[in-house]
Amino acid sequence: MLESSLATAFQLRESLGALRDSEALRMFYGPGESTDSVLSQLAIDVFSDQTWITQWAPVSETLMRDVVSVIRQRLPERSRGIVLMDRSKVASEADSVPLDGEVREGRFVVKEFGIPYLVQMKNTKHPGLFLDHAPLRRWLTRTQANKRVLNLFSYTGALSVAAGAGGASSVTTLDLSKPTIEWARESWENAALAGSTGDFIFGDVFDWLPRLKKKGLEYDTILCDPPSFSRTKTGAFSTGKDLARLHGLILPLLAKNGILVTSINSENISERAFLGDIEAAAQQAGTRLQWLGRVDLPETFPTPLDSKQRYLKGFYLRSV
Repeated sequence: MLESSLATAFQLRESLGALRDSEALRMFYGPGESTDSVLSQLAIDVFSDQTWITQWAPVSETLMRDVVSVIRQRLPERSRGIVLMDRSKVASEADSVPLDGEVREGRFVVKEFGIPYLVQMKNTKHPGLFLDHAPLRRWLTRTQANKRVLNLFSYTGALSVAAGAGGASSVTTLDLSKPTIEWARESWENAALAGSTGDFIFGDVFDWLPRLKKKGLEYDTILCDPPSFSRTKTGAFSTGKDLARLHGLILPLLAKNGILVTSINSENISERAFLGDIEAAAQQAGTRLQWLGRVDLPETFPTPLDSKQRYLKGFYLRSV
C-alpha cells in the first residue's frame, strides 16, 4: 500500500511536468490520494534537495522509516535532507524535526516558475512557501505590470515577490509578525526586483487599514489570506466571525476596476458563507463587486469535488 501509493503520486507529478516548473512541490497529498487511514494523514513536499513531511495524526516510527526509505529510493535528488512537522497536536508549538540526511541550515532559495523564494527547513513551523497558492503566484507574475499592490497577512511575503516579479510598480507587505516581515523583506531583496518598490509594515491589519485610507491610498490589487485565528494587543480575529468586518475595511482601499483576491484556509466555513460576508461588506462600503473566478488548488493537491478536504476557499473579485 505504501510503496504503490507514493509511487503513483510521484508519477502523477512527473506526468504533469510539475518538477520541471518548480523546485518546490507537493509530491503526495494523503487526504486526497489515499484511502488508507494512516497514509491519508501525511503530506510530502519537496524544496530543492530537501523533503518536508507533514503528519496530521500520529504515525508509528516503523511506518515513518518506511516512508523515508521510499522517498530516498524514488526521489534521491530531492531528499538530501528530510524533516518532519508533527501537526497531530492541536496548536502545537513544536518546530520541524530533522529525520534523515543533511538538513539545510538557515534559509535558501527555491525557484517556482523561475521566481526565487526563500524557504527554511530547521527551527520553523513552516517552510515559508504555501504550495497550495502556486496558481495564485503564477497569476500575479502574469497580471501585475504597473499595478499598486497591497498584501495583507503576508506571512513571508511570497505573494509580494510574485507581484513584484510580475512588474508591479509598488508592493506594500503587511503582517503582524515581526520575524516574518523580516523574512519577507529578505526574500524581496534576494529576488532583486528592479523597477518595483517594496514597502514593509509590521503591524495589525485592523489598525493599519484605516491609517492607509486616511492617507488617501488606493491599490489596484489587494491580497488577503488571513489565518483562521490570531490575537493582537487590541483583540482577537477569527474567520468564523470577523470576515465581514475585515472586508469592510479593505474595500474602501480598492481602486476602481481594482481586483481583490481573498482566500481562507478552513473546512468549517462554506464558500457560500464566505462570499456572503464579502457581499455584506461590499453593501456597507457602497462597493459593487464583479465575480472573476475562484482561487483554486493546484493539480498537485487532488481532492474529491464534494469533499470537505477542499479547505482552500477564495475568489478573484473586481471593483466596478
